[in-house]
Amino acid sequence: MSTAGTLRIAARIEDGRCLAARIENSRPRAAGLLVGRSVDEALRLVPALFSLCGRAQGIAARAAVGAARGEPYLPSAEDERAVSCEAAQEHLWRLLLDWPVRFGRLPQRTRFAQLHHRLSKVSDAGTAFDIGGVLLDFVAKELLSGFFLSMREPASLAEFISATRYGGLVGETLAELIEAGRWTPANDRVAPLLVAHAAADWARMFGGGMPDEDFDRAPAWRDESGAAAHETGALARQCRSPLVASLLGYGHRIAARVFAQVVDLSDDASRLRHPLARDMQACVDAAALGEGAGLACVETSRGVLLHAVRLEGDIVADYRIIAPTEWNFAPAGAFLCEATGWEAESREAALARLDWLALSLDPCVAFEVVAEDAGDA
Repeated sequence: MSTAGTLRIAARIEDGRCLAARIENSRPRAAGLLVGRSVDEALRLVPALFSLCGRAQGIAARAAVGAARGEPYLPSAEDERAVSCEAAQEHLWRLLLDWPVRFGRLPQRTRFAQLHHRLSKVSDAGTAFDIGGVLLDFVAKELLSGFFLSMREPASLAEFISATRYGGLVGETLAELIEAGRWTPANDRVAPLLVAHAAADWARMFGGGMPDEDFDRAPAWRDESGAAAHETGALARQCRSPLVASLLGYGHRIAARVFAQVVDLSDDASRLRHPLARDMQACVDAAALGEGAGLACVETSRGVLLHAVRLEGDIVADYRIIAPTEWNFAPAGAFLCEATGWEAESREAALARLDWLALSLDPCVAFEVVAEDAGDA
């Protein structure tokens, strides 16, 4: 069973400028399929509902149910390894298969298949430790070798481009993105980055109860300054990493997201070798949402995944799933913030840029970017 859906991004483009864009999100509300089922049946069904991140979805469901039953969440090395394996596989898919073809290069299918297979075979601490080391070597020797051959970080954008061109499977993608021009829209109109929050923080934000019915279509983090859609994912987690921060400072936000995915991949490798390390943010957390209700948050490759459940005895009375895609492609989210406020050399170049923007935000469903006339909106 799959509930994938699609994203259709329709843009109005004139003289290389995107005047407006709208998103048609057909991703079904899969959580509704769980209401009325027994807890055991729901927990068996959740991983089968999602073609991507099935393990993270299953772990989130189990943790949310535990919190609803009043059970304290105990961090698990097994869960940490499962989430990290899955996240690494998703990052490798984007970095080795999807990004190269955007710039006319062959996808690295053989290398991807080798690493994906080894990650799928992780069964214990020993196999996790081994593939973690392989991934760390892979990042240093194959993905970004140009950066590891220098004794210092690039001191200018020209040096950054030189390092990307010198070697590495991701280097060519980064160089192409940087040389295509600055990607931060006019007036730096971007969505704020969603920093990692403990499950108890989410519970407080929801006021100790279940999220509103429409929260999954237009999620927003609320604090003393108000409510706003935020960007979640690798960039939000790695924005303080020196080279990622450098790209953000130069205004190359799409390239910064790609680089952040590589840093994230390194973190996934480290968690596989040393799960629950004190110097790293835990991948999974859970908290109560009042009597009979609980919430879990899981940091997936694409960003924070939230599950909230309310039980009546052993029956699921209410369920919410808020996926990272709903944040990044929300009505006031990162994609629509960055879709306008810049100019490309042609209509085709503008469409390509919108495609790169969407891919950098890593939706969990298939997407297409199309141009439409003013009368089509």
